[in-house]
Amino acid sequence: MIAATVTLALSLAAGAPALPPAAAAADLDEALGARARVDAALLDENGQPRPLATMLAPGRPLVLILGYYRCPALCDLVLRGLTEAMKSSSLRLGRDYAAAMVSIDPTETPAQARTKQDNVLRAVGRRNDADARAAFPFFVGREPAAVAALADSVGFRYARDARTGEYGHPAALVILTPDGRISRYLYGVTYGERDFRLALVEASAGAIGGITNRILLTCYRWDPAQRRYGLVFAGLLRGGALLILAGVVATVLLGFRAERRRRRQEMAR
Repeated sequence: MIAATVTLALSLAAGAPALPPAAAAADLDEALGARARVDAALLDENGQPRPLATMLAPGRPLVLILGYYRCPALCDLVLRGLTEAMKSSSLRLGRDYAAAMVSIDPTETPAQARTKQDNVLRAVGRRNDADARAAFPFFVGREPAAVAALADSVGFRYARDARTGEYGHPAALVILTPDGRISRYLYGVTYGERDFRLALVEASAGAIGGITNRILLTCYRWDPAQRRYGLVFAGLLRGGALLILAGVVATVLLGFRAERRRRRQEMAR
């Protein structure tokens, strides 16, 4: 049974379908402590020039989201996870932290950014709150090179799928310190209230977090060619196959031992 389980795990890795080039290129290279390109030339949802540097303030960290507004699934999942964390947290947008989303798609417009901002702030019950709008702007690039430089500075790797026009990109929030350094990455599409709050508290003090669990990043990606969000076994097993197999074997062995103990007890009665 152990051999069969191991064989199954290895066959899943070997038989995983190849990702489209855009999805395969999507990744995140952690650059903890590095300075983000907060001087990148951006336009806010009102079409006004506004670099990320204007979002930085003493004692107030910044949550940075990179994605695009017409994304068919993954970006909305990231934003939904963020709004849930914002609603459950005792920290308040604007007072305790700021947030910003930057589009990686050079064809998107401030009008699209404004629509997405409306939807997100409505979800947290602050659509008509001017302070919330100021503390959570939605940007597009004034030129593609500006957004590319910002993404590169935080290790965010993405690529456009030539067939569909969609983008392969990772799912993560980038937490910046008040002086624009990378404090932590929060991976995936759900963020626990405790993780979210502690990441912001640490960043507000200028602390740089440690290397975090990348499972959600490497397991799940939006496949722009297949237009679906699914499990990529190859990504899961790459770099962690031994740990996974060890866990499987350990689980099976523990099951055998428990069953052997139960039988001994029955025989002793």
